[in-house]
Amino acid sequence: MSGLLNLEGGAARVINHIRNDAFEIVITREIFGEYIRVIHFFDNDIPSVKSEELLELVFEKAVKVQAITPRGLCKDPDDEIFLTAALSGQAGYLVTKNKRDFPRDASGVRVVNVREFLNAIERRGAG
Repeated sequence: MSGLLNLEGGAARVINHIRNDAFEIVITREIFGEYIRVIHFFDNDIPSVKSEELLELVFEKAVKVQAITPRGLCKDPDDEIFLTAALSGQAGYLVTKNKRDFPRDASGVRVVNVREFLNAIERRGAG
C-alpha cells in the first residue's frame, strides 16, 4: 500500500520492479487475504481502482505457495504468515518495515527493508 500512497518512494519502485518481472514474489492464501483486508484501511487515500490494480498485479505475478513451516519463529505472531511464506517458497528475501520482529537467521531468507532490497536487486542489474 505504501507504493500507492507515495508514488516516488521505495515501495513504488518495488511495485514497478514487480511489473517488470525483476524478481518473483511469493504469497500464500493467508497473505493475499491479509492484503485484501488491509487495503480497505486506505479507501480514503487511494482510489479503489488503484488498489484493485495492485491486488491483481500481486495475484497475477506471485508464486502461490502453501505455508508448511513451523510457527513460533517471529516476535510478533501476526508476522508469521510472511516468514512461513518466504520459507515455504524458498524466497531469497523477505522485505519488511519491521525487521526487528523477525529472526536474524531465517534459514537462508534475508530479512531486509525496502531500501536494502532495492539496493540488492538494482545492483544485480534488475533496475
